[in-house]
Amino acid sequence: MDNIEVKEIDITPDKSLMPKIGQAGYSISQAISELIDNAVDARFSDKILTIHVTMNTDYIEIVDDGKGMNEEQASRCLKLAYSEKKNQLGEFGLGLKTAAQSLGKTFSVITATLKDEKEYIIKFDEDEWLRSGNWAKHPMHIKKNSSKEKSGTTVLIKNLRIKYYPNYATNIKEDLGIRFAPYIENNLIRIKVNTLWSKPVPLDLTSEGKEEFELLLSDGNKIKGWRGLLKRGESDYYGFNTFRHGRIISQHDKIGFNPHPEVRQIVGELHLDHIPVTHNKREWIKESQAYKVMIADMTEFMKPFLAKARSYTKSKIVDKKLEEKMEVQMENIAKAIRKTQELKPYAMPNAVDEQTTGQEGEAKSQSEIEVEKREQAEIPVIQEYKEPETEKDRTSKKTHRKLRYVLRINGKTFKFSHDFKSLGDPNLLKDKILSKENGIEVFTNTDFPAFPATRDPLFYATYNIAEAIAEVMVEEKNEPLSNIFKLRNLILKQTGNIMRELDEEKQLAKEVEEQEKHIQGTKKRLAELREGNEIPVVANMN
Repeated sequence: MDNIEVKEIDITPDKSLMPKIGQAGYSISQAISELIDNAVDARFSDKILTIHVTMNTDYIEIVDDGKGMNEEQASRCLKLAYSEKKNQLGEFGLGLKTAAQSLGKTFSVITATLKDEKEYIIKFDEDEWLRSGNWAKHPMHIKKNSSKEKSGTTVLIKNLRIKYYPNYATNIKEDLGIRFAPYIENNLIRIKVNTLWSKPVPLDLTSEGKEEFELLLSDGNKIKGWRGLLKRGESDYYGFNTFRHGRIISQHDKIGFNPHPEVRQIVGELHLDHIPVTHNKREWIKESQAYKVMIADMTEFMKPFLAKARSYTKSKIVDKKLEEKMEVQMENIAKAIRKTQELKPYAMPNAVDEQTTGQEGEAKSQSEIEVEKREQAEIPVIQEYKEPETEKDRTSKKTHRKLRYVLRINGKTFKFSHDFKSLGDPNLLKDKILSKENGIEVFTNTDFPAFPATRDPLFYATYNIAEAIAEVMVEEKNEPLSNIFKLRNLILKQTGNIMRELDEEKQLAKEVEEQEKHIQGTKKRLAELREGNEIPVVANMN
């Protein structure tokens, strides 16, 4: 080792490092949140912290009435990665510098502590820093404190890098209400953006509300939070908002379950104070053992709740209103099949031979044939139907009337019905059962992933019914399976035509009703005017 020379080198960061840390990819809301983090860390324990955020085209200003900084603390506020904070929001010592520079090229920090005679001002100008900045000799201005009874910190950012739009203030207000919801809800802080106060977004939960929990993890750590179900599921905005020391880290995080339309009702909060985050506090360090343990335990913990969510989602889709629409739609499908000329060969081949002879071989009159056709093809059969008694299948304890409609396929009479049902197989779109007793029973599988995602369950079920009937037609005629799709589409097309005709009839009837009301109103008004002698009655010349 005698031939190795040791030489000390200067590794002082290049001055360009300071501006570069502002290129952290913050959104405006994320950057402002970083600055608010510092204010929250400096709040008094015995009073509500007030934070005012002012935004316009010229500057962004964040003012708080917290403890402020003394001379020593202020002198280190621009020092990269310096922080005396442990288990607090601003523990990494980077937030002020990165956030302020992401918003503008120049910023000032003005701070004072309670009863201090001095106020400390630290300014940073990117252009000036790159010209003549010195890591060891950055100026700090000290002036007499104008009010010893006040304390707090102001961060003023100018030469903005962003283009300000009037709607920014409203958007930032709403986002901060979500990000700092635990603090705001517990009256620890309040945040005002321009003239509006940030408030947590109220959630429209089911009657069961928030289910609070505290979970002991397998590594000995504890997490807490709440979970609940939205009355109406959102396409994207569901899952957990996750917090560390009361500050949001991620929103709509699918922790403990996979994204799926069936569980888009699930919302909640998770407080994961022991899990490490990245230095910009925008992500959990998912490679950490603490995070992996939490995910595994939450997945197990959420299993019963997922079943509950799926059940609720299906119950909201298949409601009384949909069932009423389905009864009308079943009648439309029956009419469509009877009206579609291309389906006649599948309905009653050899119709004359089969229909003109009675049970005893006696000839039938044409009127008898027509009556029989109407009875078989047009009149829905109403049956008493009792719900299953198992907990899994039961939807109601009451016995209700279930409509079964009648079709003629290949000269045979088939009743057909439809029901929404959990079939226990997520790979099955639908199922049908063909029996002599019950005819064609079509079941739309509520476990199929597309079902809870559909915005039109009526068409979804219509599609299944049309396909099931087409399958029976092809099976009865012993035709190639490829014909199913042609027949299904014919049924769907004609059903759509009937629905459109009904809509037009309803619209026409509504217009006629409105005109009739107008005419009656006019007659009534004329009669009232005549009674008051305001309009002379013209004698009938006849």
